Amino acid sequence: MAPLGTMGVRSVSQKHDAVGDPITALDRWRNAVILLFLCLLIAAAIVSRRPDCLFDPQFWADDGAVWFADNYNLGVLTALIKPVGGYFHTFSRLAAALALLVPFRDAPLVLNLIAIVVQATPAAFLLTRRFAHLAPLRARLLMVVLLLAIPTSFEVHANVTNSMWFLALAAFLVLIAAPPANAAWRIFDVAVIALSGTTGPFCLLLLPIAVIQFLIRRRSWIGILLAILCVSAAIQASAMVSGMAKMRSPAPLGATPRLFVKIVGGRIIVSPVLGLDFLLLHTGIAGLACALAFAGAGLLGIYAILKGPPELRLLILFGSLVAGTSLLSPLVTLTNEPSWPPLADPRVAGRYWLIPVAAFLWACVWTLGRQRPLAVRAIGSLVIASALWTGVRYWRYAPLENLEFANYAAEFQRAPGGRDFTIPINPRPWAMTLHKR
Repeated sequence: MAPLGTMGVRSVSQKHDAVGDPITALDRWRNAVILLFLCLLIAAAIVSRRPDCLFDPQFWADDGAVWFADNYNLGVLTALIKPVGGYFHTFSRLAAALALLVPFRDAPLVLNLIAIVVQATPAAFLLTRRFAHLAPLRARLLMVVLLLAIPTSFEVHANVTNSMWFLALAAFLVLIAAPPANAAWRIFDVAVIALSGTTGPFCLLLLPIAVIQFLIRRRSWIGILLAILCVSAAIQASAMVSGMAKMRSPAPLGATPRLFVKIVGGRIIVSPVLGLDFLLLHTGIAGLACALAFAGAGLLGIYAILKGPPELRLLILFGSLVAGTSLLSPLVTLTNEPSWPPLADPRVAGRYWLIPVAAFLWACVWTLGRQRPLAVRAIGSLVIASALWTGVRYWRYAPLENLEFANYAAEFQRAPGGRDFTIPINPRPWAMTLHKR
């Protein structure tokens, strides 16, 4: 396996692809068909983890209670400029606007389909030739499988509410990809960066990544993406200044060094590699396991920073920034109970660890390169094999509780106008309230 980041990127023209190789019209069509097939496989894998997202679609959390309800009750434009949690959420608002265009009973399906597309985007994007300079296809296929099989990603699975985490990962990949070779790829890059930048706080974390990449590569295209992120950061900062204090949880962190090691070692390494229930079933050695995992991940990070290519260093930086900000400002509870103790539970707030877990697993793929010492490759192989086995064991997620949304939708359609109509949604005790017109 070739090491990540050892191949250079050659100049791009209309007659060459993203890595500079000559390309014909037939090649373009063939590559497009192969990519479409891989996208369908990735989408099918996502659906297979929880088939009810398509075959019994229901609203999940903010999908119904905030995004759809606000668009319905306030109007699309008013909802679009309304911050939630101290940030603007452009992508989620636009997705809900599309859901308004179909009959109410089909709105959850539209949102789920949009979420599946976004969830598939980083995986599919990684398999394009724009990453051929970073790793061979077999290494990128392994990275995609590891991403799709993360066992702790139930909370972010097939819902628009948490699609922003996959959108942020796609935005990071845009920043480290080879330059776009045509207008279609340029539109893709701008759309991903702009949507991610105006959806949640990730533009603030992507901004230093873009600055560093621009200083390293000196490409005008990265400069354009950096400018978009700067505008996005200014927009999000304005919302943060005006609304963060009253929108975030009032709970204290309850932070301690022991909890820090338990959260980082347990949520980012132990649970994805050994399983969700490992720490719950082995409480006697849970602390030791988390400490060893924390130390091992720290050594891997130092080794990768010293020996790895710039893109791997940026990946570790991005994953660390996401983990750090998640620990500094988690939204786990709206009570006055400390926030950090629940974060140690592998069943709680899985959204915060998607990107750090992906960064850790992808760094382990880099350790498999032939240039790495035998001991490093052996340890990396063991971690990846265990993560793959755990992913298979926990592949199927439990379906959402059937709250008979179709019946509520039919009743809502028959209800007279001018009254509020409340519908229970997952997870309990969430509900959405619509003012029937």
